[in-house]
Amino acid sequence: MSNLSVLLKGKIGSLFLNFEHTFKNDGITILYGPNGSGKTTIISALGGFIKNIESRIIFNGNEFKDLDKYPPYKRPFGIMFQNPILFEHLNVEENLDFVIKRQKSKSQNKILISKEYLINHLELTSLLKRSPENLSGGEKLRVVLARTILKQPNYLLLDEPMSDLDLKYKAKLLVFLKDFNKQFKIPILYITHSIEEISQIGDQIVLIKDGKKIDSGNVTNVLNRNSFVDLIGKFEISSLLEGIVVSYDQILRITTLDLDGQKLIVPGLPGNLKDIVRVRIRSRDILLSPSRLETNITENELQGIISSIEIEDNSAFSELVIKLKNNRKTQKLRSRITTYNLKKMKLLINDSVFIYISSVSIDRQAYQST
Repeated sequence: MSNLSVLLKGKIGSLFLNFEHTFKNDGITILYGPNGSGKTTIISALGGFIKNIESRIIFNGNEFKDLDKYPPYKRPFGIMFQNPILFEHLNVEENLDFVIKRQKSKSQNKILISKEYLINHLELTSLLKRSPENLSGGEKLRVVLARTILKQPNYLLLDEPMSDLDLKYKAKLLVFLKDFNKQFKIPILYITHSIEEISQIGDQIVLIKDGKKIDSGNVTNVLNRNSFVDLIGKFEISSLLEGIVVSYDQILRITTLDLDGQKLIVPGLPGNLKDIVRVRIRSRDILLSPSRLETNITENELQGIISSIEIEDNSAFSELVIKLKNNRKTQKLRSRITTYNLKKMKLLINDSVFIYISSVSIDRQAYQST
């Protein structure tokens, strides 16, 4: 299994791109950064749509440097840009069939992903005879995603594919992408500005700013780093915890997760028994205490040790990183509290603390089963 090695350098408009990274050839990698940082440019360069920059793109032993030898249609990437485009003179099914016919004529490769699979999982049956002009933005997005996958790519590149979807269908489509990635072992490079999307499907994340990579690594780890905090801003800082589903209350509709010895109660059913589930918890939704509180105000009480404290300049707040006790995975939580409360509780690094989390604050859109 070869990784995707990328080096891109050059000036494109006002952006000077100086990006180098080796993407893993499995799972889902998030490409994250502010507007204008070069995310779409990187995907465009991978697809062979950008000239006049220095590039080294190596995948499966092939270097895709010569645009004449490797134009976009000869590259192993399936690319879906932000604005979905379909052939307006063909209906939905004809748009899908066009790609299939082109694939069969282009190579003798075995078709691994069938049209029927995509029609079923992307709920396209009722759309097949409709023309593109009669589709909503979300419907068109699903068709373009199916068409992109029908190209049988070795790597899927998706540029903010959920921008036109409501929350309910977005959650369903994110589950589809995760299941698709697992079933067909096709890696995905995914651009998004949504923390919920990152939390739900991201395995790895690459942070970029002003055309340069500033950090990368496992999503759970990077979300706790200052490099990510600097990009996202203090208000939306969050942490990801992973636990195993150990029970489900059908009447109260709550699920209990085992965080390696500690219990976390979450609303709904994020997974089946024994599934590993990832949940996102915002730092501003955590209540800390140096001693156990005799209260039932929240469903969850965890224990941890403060590993770092950052008192912000020109701000009323402080950021604490807390390592959960008895946790072999070294899971951590960020907590955002007022500096006034920090001083009042006299909290210091290496102090033990009790962590209180209300289940209603846990982001249900960011559930992920692994």
